[in-house]
Amino acid sequence: MKNLIIITIALIFILPASSMAGRGGGGYSYEEGLFWVADRDRNHKIDPNEAKAVRNLSEPEIFARFDEDSDGYINRLELKEYLQVLPGLAPNVHPADQ
Repeated sequence: MKNLIIITIALIFILPASSMAGRGGGGYSYEEGLFWVADRDRNHKIDPNEAKAVRNLSEPEIFARFDEDSDGYINRLELKEYLQVLPGLAPNVHPADQ
């Protein structure tokens, strides 16, 4: 009887905690997730070839515009700035054709 009471009390405390274990966020934000999908070689920067994974970013003019430090790569901050402008661009349309 004593063991049954101890097990019941233990379950009262363990079950609610285990049901909430999967909640509470974590993981990547949209920008971080997109960055890591594009950065295939995991060098923390996106080269022009990897930029093909992000809509219109591989276009030479667009890539150069957002490569602010002109190092030939897009870093996380530069990608975030690009994504802030992206909703204004039509899908798969070069900016000169808009």
